[in-house]
Amino acid sequence: MADEHDHDHSHDHDHSHDHDHSHDHDHSHDHDHDGFEPTVTVEDIGPARKKIVIEVAAEQIADRLSDNFKNLQSEATIPGFRRGRAPQRLLEKRFGSDVRAEVCNQIIGESYAHAVESNSLRVLGDPDIKDLDDIKLPDDGPLKFEAEVEVVPEFELPDLKGIEIDKPLLEISDDKIDAEIDRYCEMYGKFEGVDKTEAGDYITAAIKVIDKDGEVIQELAAAQSLVPGEDRNFKGALAGILVEDLGKQITGKSVGDSVTVDTKGPSMHEIEAIREQPIKIEATLSRIERMKPMPREELMEALGMTEEDELREQVRERLDGQAQQAQQQAMTEQVVEALVDKIDMELPEDLSARQAERALHRRRIEMMYQGRSPQEVEESLAEMREATKEAAQRDLKISFILDAVARHFDVNVTEAEVNTQIVHIAMQQGRRPERMRDEMIKSGQVDQLFIQLREAKAVEKVIEEVKVNELSEDEYRKKHGGDDAADEKAGESKKKTTKKKTTKKKTTKKSSTKKKSDDA
Repeated sequence: MADEHDHDHSHDHDHSHDHDHSHDHDHSHDHDHDGFEPTVTVEDIGPARKKIVIEVAAEQIADRLSDNFKNLQSEATIPGFRRGRAPQRLLEKRFGSDVRAEVCNQIIGESYAHAVESNSLRVLGDPDIKDLDDIKLPDDGPLKFEAEVEVVPEFELPDLKGIEIDKPLLEISDDKIDAEIDRYCEMYGKFEGVDKTEAGDYITAAIKVIDKDGEVIQELAAAQSLVPGEDRNFKGALAGILVEDLGKQITGKSVGDSVTVDTKGPSMHEIEAIREQPIKIEATLSRIERMKPMPREELMEALGMTEEDELREQVRERLDGQAQQAQQQAMTEQVVEALVDKIDMELPEDLSARQAERALHRRRIEMMYQGRSPQEVEESLAEMREATKEAAQRDLKISFILDAVARHFDVNVTEAEVNTQIVHIAMQQGRRPERMRDEMIKSGQVDQLFIQLREAKAVEKVIEEVKVNELSEDEYRKKHGGDDAADEKAGESKKKTTKKKTTKKKTTKKSSTKKKSDDA
């Protein structure tokens, strides 16, 4: 689950500790300073939400004020007095309001942290402190304030030994190898600028999302989109929002042209002003590009190979690794499904923007880890924003369950494991690892990757406990449905080649352009 850490994600620290994703903030204040201990009451105000009422006695406020004035007295330089000799009444007159404001902030922060730790609350994100800007130290009597927080729901893990799952035995066929070589040809191909858009092209556009009152809610300087064709029913993503007839509206446009789309904001958008509201999306095209795949002979030359058999063997090894990953993913999905079915959990009726953003961060890293192209990632996120409340809540429930499993097995993740996966993601996207790592740190995605790895290791522990049945690829498909994730991840399906090629073009775009800049 994507957490909202406020600290710098430099990731120079060791992740081998248990990273409890519910504690997003540093509560390491000195709560015992001068016996500081506020009165705290906690009450449920809804599923996974609590109200904390905090009261700090007048005596403790006075002690804290006195401490601060003593510190100020030792440091302040006031004309007519030697350093440390200015009388407190003069300091109070000159600096009183500033000191009181500072002490008020100290008390709010420390008493909230004390309340969380003393009540063992597993808090998600920042507290919603009622009337925060209006809280001031009282002239006499106690300071009292309220905070509302989202917390991890309480639930019990089921008996894991009662779970049974299937393991697909995936084979690497010649068709899969050919399809992967075609993907390589696209990945190493070149994008060429064109005058007018056609299905399968990529556009770069300046985007404005405008509400019903004409106010700009969101603005993007250079967003990229695929021009969807008939194979996609002309449905595509613009600014991360699915548009039913985007292909029809955007085909035949030139650089400089603008398109205005009237639509309704998705129900799970991370910007609440967009959710289920009538909006306009204005897109002004700044670039149109079309992929020209690299011929297979040139690909072999670029990879330093003289024989096609050598290329095919390398591709086979890569697909074998992907098949193992797909195998693990298929088993993971079954474990998760079994746990979700067995665990009852109360969740908030309406997901907050913060929770929606966590779920989107989670999906983004999952797909990057699986080697999906940037275009596939963005389209999946757009579909997720359109998801029902029930689907979004299920995703949130999964994150809570896997965190509990990780704590149950005391799962640890090291810095080296995180860096290994960054290298894996970089290779999947044709990027240089150090550059990928810097970008992921800046965007906060490294912490999410850590959580993803922790959850994956937790599921591996569960798989060790459950009964596993091995099935052939055909048997697995018949039992679990047609086009499963395992098939697609292993590179299968000629019948889906057109769709897969168009979805993968974005990989080529990112990897080819980034490859040039990375290698420069």
